[in-house]
Order: sequence, then C-alpha cells, then structure tokens
Amino acid sequence: MKAVLFSIGTRGDIEPFLAIAQLLNDRNWDVLCVFPEQFRETVEGMGLPFKGFSKEFLELLNGEDAKKFMGGRGSIFKRFGILIRMSRAAIKLSKEIIAFQHRIQVEENPDRVIYHPKCNYALVWGMANAGKTIMVSPIPFMVHPIDHLTALGNNYGKVLNRLSFWVTNTLKAVMLKRVSRRHMRDKGITVSSIKKAMLEKENTFYAVSPLLFPRPGNWPEQAKVVGYYERVKTLNWQPGGELTAFLERHEKVVFITFGSMTNSNPTETTRIIVDVLKKNNIPALINTSWGGLEEVSGPVESVLFVNNIPYDWVFPKMYAIVHHGGSGTIHAALKYACPSLVVPHILDQFYWGKVISGLHLGPEGIAIKKLEMESFERKLLDLVNNPVYKDNANVISEKMKREGDVDKLYDMIVKAI
Repeated sequence: MKAVLFSIGTRGDIEPFLAIAQLLNDRNWDVLCVFPEQFRETVEGMGLPFKGFSKEFLELLNGEDAKKFMGGRGSIFKRFGILIRMSRAAIKLSKEIIAFQHRIQVEENPDRVIYHPKCNYALVWGMANAGKTIMVSPIPFMVHPIDHLTALGNNYGKVLNRLSFWVTNTLKAVMLKRVSRRHMRDKGITVSSIKKAMLEKENTFYAVSPLLFPRPGNWPEQAKVVGYYERVKTLNWQPGGELTAFLERHEKVVFITFGSMTNSNPTETTRIIVDVLKKNNIPALINTSWGGLEEVSGPVESVLFVNNIPYDWVFPKMYAIVHHGGSGTIHAALKYACPSLVVPHILDQFYWGKVISGLHLGPEGIAIKKLEMESFERKLLDLVNNPVYKDNANVISEKMKREGDVDKLYDMIVKAI
C-alpha cells in the first residue's frame, strides 16, 4: 500500500502527519511526505522519502510583515495593509503549490492521499478516486459547521456561526472548481458537488481530543474526532549535559515556548518573561525554537535556554507549560499532565486558551500583543501555585492516554469509512 501525505504550514500543521507517516511506515506502507522544504531534515531523519513545497511559504509566515501582524503592533489600517500584501504573495504561491500537488497525485497514484485542509486540492482528486482521500485537521472548526463556533473559532451565536461555515466552504468550493478546470479538464465537477463531497462524503479526521472538543451530534458519520496522536521524537536525540544537570538541580520547572510563532519584538518579550522568572525564583526552560523568543544576555541561574527540544522527552519532566496555544502543544501538555498558561498569537490559539481556562487547566490567557510584566507575573504565579490546575491536568492526562489507540486509527485509514 502506498500513501502520500500533504501538509503545509508551521510545525503544528505538520506534526499530526508525521505521526500518521510513522504509523503507516511501521505497518510496511510506502509513505511519501510532501511538506514545506524546511521539514526535509525531520522527515528524512525518520527514514522516509520527502518532496518539498517551496520554502517561500514559511518564509512569508516568518517575515517582518508576519511578525508585525501576529504581534498586533501598529494601527488596524497598517495591519490590514500587511494582510493584503501577504495575501497577494500567498495567492501566487498557492498556484505553484496546487500544480505541484496535482503532479504528485498523478505520478504516484497512491492508495491513500492524506491531506491538511490547506492542501484541499486533494479533495478534487478524491472525487474521481472514491475512498482514497482523508482530510486530517489539527483544528476542529475547518469544514463542518459548529453551532457554538465560527469558522475562525469565536462565537457570535448559532445563526452567524453557521453562516460563517457556509461562506468559507462556498469560497473553498469556488476555488476548487477553478482549480479542477485547470488541472483535470473539469469532468462534470460543480461547486455544489464539491461542497457535497466536502461536507457529506469526505473522510475527515479531526486530530483533537474529544475531552477538549466533543464531536457535534449533527456531523456526518465521515467526520470523526479521532483523538491526539504524536510520533516518537526522541529516536535520534539525546539531552546534553547542561540540560540534564539543570533538571537535576531544580524542581517544579516551567517550560516556555511559542513554537513556530513569531512576534514583532522577541527580545522585549523574552526580557519580560525572564525578569518575572528571576524576581520570583521560578526555574524554567525557555525554548527559542523559530524565533518567537530569544536568548537574552545576563545569566540567570534558574533559567536555561534550549532550542527545538522534543516535547515527548521534556514535558513529562515539567510542572507546567507557558505557550502560544497551538493545538499540538495544548494536547501534548495535557497528555503529560502539565497545566498551561496560553499566550495566543492568532486564530485558533484564542479558542484553545478559552478551553484551557474553561476546564480549569490553567489561568485565563494573555494575548501576545498585551503581554506585559504585571499581568504575566500574576498569571504565572497562579499557574504554578494553584493546585487545582495540576490536579485537573492529572485527571485529563489519564483519560487522554486511553484515547490514542493507534490500531483503531490504522483501521480507520485502511477502511476509509
């Protein structure tokens, strides 16, 4: 059996597909990963073949415009102008990505195409190859209507929430209709047939925990909330002596990361965080990762800067996590019984922050553009001193560990119900 996996975006968009790739490879499938070029080393380090989308997409997300936009700096008019510039560049890149994706689907002719919603041209291929495509999303509000959420993750009431899904799904279908005409000579594909396939027929796995997002009862059978799965990230990784010694010296350590997120002033942001940690003598690991946080000068005995450390190794050793609120980090933290303080940057991260505070798994979050010393100190002290958060995280951790049944996930992929 052969599978092609398509995903694009930051690490949170890629990790669910790496977990599936690892699962299929262990079951002797031929697996081809097609992700942004920046993930080549990760995929090939897993012993899997790789083809890369252009680096330009992620460079667009990590450029100065993106930092200003996600940091919420400047007037609304300036940010709107930034969004327009980024959208124009993204449209051009999208055309190249779709052409590349089409060519691979035709050349490989796989038994399964497993794709992220950002690579939804695979839906059109699936309409001509029934049962061979599966959409996998780390975000629950990508396609199927939800009464209590819009397609952006906020809540304006049932009517407007449903309208938001109708609008976004219609726009997707119109785009896919145009794409199919260019690449597949439009074999009877219409906007309505695309929407019907998307909403009623396509196999869709939402890779989130039903404990955090219960499956809506009005969804079709093909739309499933399958739980959180992660790959083993420590196969080719060992901790350094400095990290090991730090963890031996300190207890109740907090891990701080913004994952793949960037912001307009990472030095200032990091300095605020370090000053609060130093003032309150809270030991912490700060993950600089893709540049949302930076190593700052001036030694602090209770702070150690790390880079791209595997979460499945470090989270079991942590007391709590301060992070951006990406779906993968939310789930990983809870899997290892860590409460969270969420510092959301964009879109779904605000939703996950509300989930965490609503379930008393951490304090109410702070948007990155509002991060300042007084409020961060208050929230951080609440995170590490309120035992309710840790107790609740321990309870949900035990339940989440029973969700990740890889045999069940594999059967769903094979059967593509």
